[in-house]
Amino acid sequence: ADWFNSKFIVSMASNLDMTRTPDVHFIAEARTEGTKFVVLSPDFSQIAKYCDEWIPIQAGQDTALWMAANHVILKEYYIDRQVPYFVDYLKRYT
Repeated sequence: ADWFNSKFIVSMASNLDMTRTPDVHFIAEARTEGTKFVVLSPDFSQIAKYCDEWIPIQAGQDTALWMAANHVILKEYYIDRQVPYFVDYLKRYT
């Protein structure tokens, strides 16, 4: 149900219409509230027809894509700009 509270949802190589049938309506409800929905899948599946953006990745590209996304998030939000909460978390738990 937390999909409804999200502002950005990514589905990667999963056909939510078939695998999460009881929950998939939360994505439709979230989209009516302005949530962006992106599907990463090699085929234009049933769930891809609902998305804002379909990224047709090939086998083996998914890991590289997420590594790049993590790099951007960590660099822009935690290296270039020190956030006290994150710095405290790192000192405490790593």
